[in-house]
Amino acid sequence: MEDGDKAALSIWSRFRDLSIVKYKDIYARLNIAFDIYSGESQVTDGMERALKMLKEKNLLTESDGALIIDLTKYKLGICVVQKKDGTTLYITRDIGAALERYEKYGFEHMYYIVASQQDLHLKQLFKILELLGFDFAKKVTHLNFGMVGGMSTQDILEETRDAMHEVMKKNEHKYAQIDDPLQVADNIGISAIMIQDASARRVKNYDFDWKRMFSFEGDTGPYFQYAHARLCSIERKTEMSVNPNADLRHLGDSRAAGDLITMIARYPQIVRETTRSFEP
Repeated sequence: MEDGDKAALSIWSRFRDLSIVKYKDIYARLNIAFDIYSGESQVTDGMERALKMLKEKNLLTESDGALIIDLTKYKLGICVVQKKDGTTLYITRDIGAALERYEKYGFEHMYYIVASQQDLHLKQLFKILELLGFDFAKKVTHLNFGMVGGMSTQDILEETRDAMHEVMKKNEHKYAQIDDPLQVADNIGISAIMIQDASARRVKNYDFDWKRMFSFEGDTGPYFQYAHARLCSIERKTEMSVNPNADLRHLGDSRAAGDLITMIARYPQIVRETTRSFEP
């Protein structure tokens, strides 16, 4: 591909397009959408310019035919940017991608949301951007996250949906009242995954716990969905709609209501803390 082989590029382009279609389908189920789908494999001009700038800044050293950047004095080891056969590596394309993205978007800040396994790689990248003299080197941040153990499948959404479907079928009476059990199982399963993931500290590794994830007790996806369904049921059975203009003065007479109001009032503060700490 790096040699510009048209047949190889055509095959790559086809597989990439098919992959993005699948990504969009998965993201849609999670209520996620992206404006642009781009990757390091699409970087060409920026990568070539980056290599030229590295040479001009005398940052490159030849080692056994390969080109490296010695970052040992920054305690970041040796970084290979071009192998002896002339092919580039992720770090080379990441440098070019950062340059192209800043030129295209003029971003105020760029976040790399990548697993903690790549901590060294991102530290090397940011240091190289700094050594190249890019002003935007101060505007990049790595938001790392821990690994999830216990997941042996890539089809986690389907597996979770099917497992939740089996749990639902155990209550035949309630199951018979559901119009679309598989869709409900999918919604609850996705909630279970998202709540379990958001419950862990971002940088901590954790084990994927099927038993806890499907529990209807505690801070779990199924419990939140159950609580929401109960509230909707109360509203429906009382034939009363929520009145946004209700007189709330008497709520102060109830300790439980006061505690609830206090918790709701903390929401803006929690949002601010989340944006500062990047913790879910």
